[in-house]
Amino acid sequence: MRFPQIQIEQIPARLDITSTQGKFDIRQKSATMNVQSTPGVLEVESEPPVVIVDMTKTWDALTGGKPISFMNRIYDQFGQFVQHAIENTVSTYNQIGDLTLEENPIGEIAIQNMLRQPPKVQIYGEASVANISFEAHVSPPRINYTPGKVDIETIPNKPQVDFQRGGVQYQMTQYPAVRITPPQIDIFR
Repeated sequence: MRFPQIQIEQIPARLDITSTQGKFDIRQKSATMNVQSTPGVLEVESEPPVVIVDMTKTWDALTGGKPISFMNRIYDQFGQFVQHAIENTVSTYNQIGDLTLEENPIGEIAIQNMLRQPPKVQIYGEASVANISFEAHVSPPRINYTPGKVDIETIPNKPQVDFQRGGVQYQMTQYPAVRITPPQIDIFR
């Protein structure tokens, strides 16, 4: 014989959970920079070069030069001329006084004195390519440098942070239940 059975059916609960994340919104402006610069200064001072041209020897060669140098040049040569004249006079009188000669030397000495050239006096200076002398005076430049500078000031901006909260939603989509089904009993039997 078979016993009637009770049928029990269980329906589980169903819960739907939906969550959304929180959101951060972070904004930050770039830092504010203040830059001030002073340029460097370079100062250069220089004097023009000075060239001294000495043309004294040139003028001596062309015009005889200044009177003092002209007279000194002639005066310096007189010592040679006097010495030369003394030598000639001694030589002449030596010839006249030479008793070993057979003929009279006075005639020959007179002809020599008549044909003799006058002494050459250098009145003007020597002509030369190197009569002009140059002397240059170049002074070094004075250089003064003042260095420049750069001042940088930085102001950071604070970040702006916004937060949107997330959430959790839950909903009971199915409630739990228990169904009990009794067996069918045939009472009439």
